[in-house]
Amino acid sequence: MKSLKANIAVAVGLLIFATKAYAEVKVDRDVRYGMHERNVLDVYWNTEYKNAPIVFTIHGGAFKNGSKAYCNKDMQKLYMAKGCIVVSPNYRLKKEGTTITKEDCTLDIAMAVAYIQANARKYGGDPSKIVSTGASAGGYISAQIAYNKNWDWPADTKYKPKKLNIVGWFGNSPYLPRHVMNNVVFKDPPGFIMYGGKREHPATPAQQGHDMQSTLIQKNIWSKMVYIDSLGHVPGKRVLFSPVSRDKETYEAFNQFLDMVCYGKGKPKGGDVIDVKKK
Repeated sequence: MKSLKANIAVAVGLLIFATKAYAEVKVDRDVRYGMHERNVLDVYWNTEYKNAPIVFTIHGGAFKNGSKAYCNKDMQKLYMAKGCIVVSPNYRLKKEGTTITKEDCTLDIAMAVAYIQANARKYGGDPSKIVSTGASAGGYISAQIAYNKNWDWPADTKYKPKKLNIVGWFGNSPYLPRHVMNNVVFKDPPGFIMYGGKREHPATPAQQGHDMQSTLIQKNIWSKMVYIDSLGHVPGKRVLFSPVSRDKETYEAFNQFLDMVCYGKGKPKGGDVIDVKKK
């Protein structure tokens, strides 16, 4: 009998080991979500995922530059360690000689989100749990994705959902005009905001973050802002994503934010500002 139990235990252990051994991280590159040549995205996922939350990482570049390569290894590791699928999209750019506007850039990403909502199961994803993140101009786009209520879908768009299933928003030095803030209503997604200090870009002063946080608080929406006086534009790569230079308090707060919006675990303290003193 003992021998039989031992053999069963070994078999179960081997089965668990085999399951984990066959699980692997995969990348699906240049997945087309629209008609324009830049309407492509990369998807990073683990083959053992089932009903995994999905994080969009939206690049900046003043709406004129940048690419999906913005989603570096540190970002991928942080989000995938939380069991999330990571999606990094390109979008049309406001190049000289074109008529592209920042609204077109935003609509492209809305189309990308709509595409993933319709195809999430292919990657083991949950189409009802999408986190919108971005830096600088990508922060503007990610906020629009989270808080805009009406989308004027192009006629040739394949997927035209009435709602984008955003459960949380993260902006790294996001450009936030007043009309973006005015779109926020009660029960909108929680927001995690980060800005640099004295060396922040003039188009993205930290006051925008304070204003956005004030708006979220007024609407009784969870929020947290991180202010890094010693750093400038888009400080997230150093303070949050890099394991070498990240700030412990900020990293822990962001992990709690992801647990809350992705898995409904806990409700961390919000409404305050983390002031990162030394970096």
